[in-house]
Amino acid sequence: MSPTAGNGSSKPPKTLTGRIMGAFTGPASSGAPPNAGDAPEIIPPGERKAAMSTLDQMEAKWALIALILATVAGIAIPIYFIAENKVTKAGKNSIAVAPDAKLLGAVILVICAVGLLALWKRKRTLVAFALFLVGFAFTIFIGLAGFAFILVGGWLMLRAWRINKYGSTNTKVIARETAARPRGRQRKEATRSTSKTASSPSAKKPPTASKRYTPKAAPRKKIPKATE
Repeated sequence: MSPTAGNGSSKPPKTLTGRIMGAFTGPASSGAPPNAGDAPEIIPPGERKAAMSTLDQMEAKWALIALILATVAGIAIPIYFIAENKVTKAGKNSIAVAPDAKLLGAVILVICAVGLLALWKRKRTLVAFALFLVGFAFTIFIGLAGFAFILVGGWLMLRAWRINKYGSTNTKVIARETAARPRGRQRKEATRSTSKTASSPSAKKPPTASKRYTPKAAPRKKIPKATE
C-alpha cells in the first residue's frame, strides 16, 4: 500500500485542456463548494477601479470559451463558404466569394488572437471589445447567432458596472445594498437637512479679527474765528 493511497494528498495529472484553462483563467479551483456561512465581501471604494479592470476566474473561463468557439468558427465557416461558393454567376457578371470570406476570416482570427492575449493579461475592457467585434463580424456569416458573443462582452461590462456602483457582483449583496440606500424622497429630505444645517447661523464660523494695521486718524485742528 502506497503512503499516499490513504489520504487525498496525491493530485491527478492535469490534462492538456486543464493546462490551457489554467494558463488563461488562473489556478484551477479545488472543486469544493464555498462555505455558506461566509458572506460575499464588498470591495472598498478605493479598490474597485482595480477590480473593474481585471477578470475573476469565472469571467475568464466564459471569455476563454467564447474566444475558442470564435476561433474555431472563424476557421470553419470561411472554409465552408469558400468550398460552396467559389464563384457566384449572375447573368454575364461573376462575383467571387472566396476573397471576401478569406479576408473576413483572417480579421476574425486576428481579433481572437488579440482577445486571447488580453485574456492572458486579464484586461477586461480589451476582452469585451474583442468579443463585440467578433460578434459583429459573425453577423455577416451566421446572422443573429453572432450576438451571442456580443452578449458575453456586455455581461463582462455589466459586472464591471456592478463592481463600480455596489462593490460586488453578487445579486443578493446588490439587493441588500439597494434596499439600504435612501430612495427618492428620503434622499431629497436628507440633502435638504444637510444644506439647512450648513446654512444655519449656528454653523457659521465667527469672524476673525483682522490683522491689517490701521493707523489712528490725526486730531482735527480748530480753525480760529475771524475777528472784525
